[in-house]
Amino acid sequence: MNLETRMIEAINNYLDLSSLLASDLTEMLDNEDASDGWKRNYIRVVAALIEGDSFCFREMSSIGLLCEFPAITAKERKALESGIGFKAVEQIKLVLRATYKMFSLGEAPDFSGNEWSDANSFYNKRHALMHPKSLTDLEIPSEEWAKIQSGANWLIKQHFDITRLIHEKYIKSS
Repeated sequence: MNLETRMIEAINNYLDLSSLLASDLTEMLDNEDASDGWKRNYIRVVAALIEGDSFCFREMSSIGLLCEFPAITAKERKALESGIGFKAVEQIKLVLRATYKMFSLGEAPDFSGNEWSDANSFYNKRHALMHPKSLTDLEIPSEEWAKIQSGANWLIKQHFDITRLIHEKYIKSS
């Protein structure tokens, strides 16, 4: 299969997957409540959206690596080629940065601010929810919820921004 066909398939997979996962998020938000059960499910739905999008960005960018070699770091290249050896949050950061570079989308997100710290809090809680060792791993105290929700919102925004930028640059112009 040629590279153009592979890229078209990767983009179509991304659009289909992202659309379904975004509808899951919309359904969650339409039924929002203050219970810990809703918060746990919200974290799971957002994590699925971010990780699904990140996988698709990785697939599209790895095809791009076969076409040209943009200035990406060795860690970004490893994240695109295998992803082995990175925690989920580090993988997402590296794939976001590489995707911005691979598709010439402008400045990558700022990973030095409070938003990225909140995104790490989101992923720490996601990890605890997916690998619980005790009931405290499943609890979401209100003081922790604000940071988790802020991190989730920041991650969602970054992924929706990439979608918008790719659409504006490559799909609207074709």
